Amino acid sequence: MRSPRVASLGWAWILLLLLTACRPVLQVSLVEGARQLPAPRFQVEDPEHADRPRYNTVQVLDRAGEMYWQLRAEPFGDLASVASLTYGEVPQGFTVLDGPRALQPGGRYALYVVGKNRGTLHFNVDAQGHVTEVSP
Repeated sequence: MRSPRVASLGWAWILLLLLTACRPVLQVSLVEGARQLPAPRFQVEDPEHADRPRYNTVQVLDRAGEMYWQLRAEPFGDLASVASLTYGEVPQGFTVLDGPRALQPGGRYALYVVGKNRGTLHFNVDAQGHVTEVSP
């Protein structure tokens, strides 16, 4: 006979999977023609909202988890989110919490956009400063 605690943990996992599986993910990609240091450009698409994506936080971290750039909507909410971001340029309606630190040739980074939904793009910077998308 299973204990009630084990049974409740099983239901918690199922509920978590159902809640997260139903949420569309923001799609983040590099903009063609703007994949070069010092300021690569990123496109954010939201399957639920054709006019613009909905997010309130932007973060870029390196492979070790160090923060390179962090933005938050001010006032907090998703009214200021934009479909295109350039590294180091603060979109109107956002405030800088950290950085931006210079992205380094040979570095590996991840860009996170977070709100009700979320999206991630992992990218490398080669020795010549070209930025390319990589799998996590």
